[in-house]
Amino acid sequence: MTFLRRQGWVLGLRRKGENLASLWGKDGLYVDAVVDESGALKISGQDLKTVPFGGDEYEYFITVAAEDVALVVHALGGKPGSNVLELLRANAQMLVETGETKWLRSNGIKHEFSSWY
Repeated sequence: MTFLRRQGWVLGLRRKGENLASLWGKDGLYVDAVVDESGALKISGQDLKTVPFGGDEYEYFITVAAEDVALVVHALGGKPGSNVLELLRANAQMLVETGETKWLRSNGIKHEFSSWY
């Protein structure tokens, strides 16, 4: 396993062999995605600018179960077998501007959300 680091912060843990896609890195917001060994899609974000409750940073974590990743691919205009990370990269601005969880909900895609600040 390796730690992912950006600007000195440890963002998360990635297992060897997992592909990481950096989706966004502007204005103090950093968003990455990975497909884990089970096939689940994991999106993590670190916001250093818009922090609730006066903290220094806000981190959030979104997981889409492996069986629902095909719904993400379809909603992003991909075909069966398309690389979900490439589709997320290609649509990163829209996803960030909409909000990842809002976009998932609007497309009827089940997901888990957790945050830390």
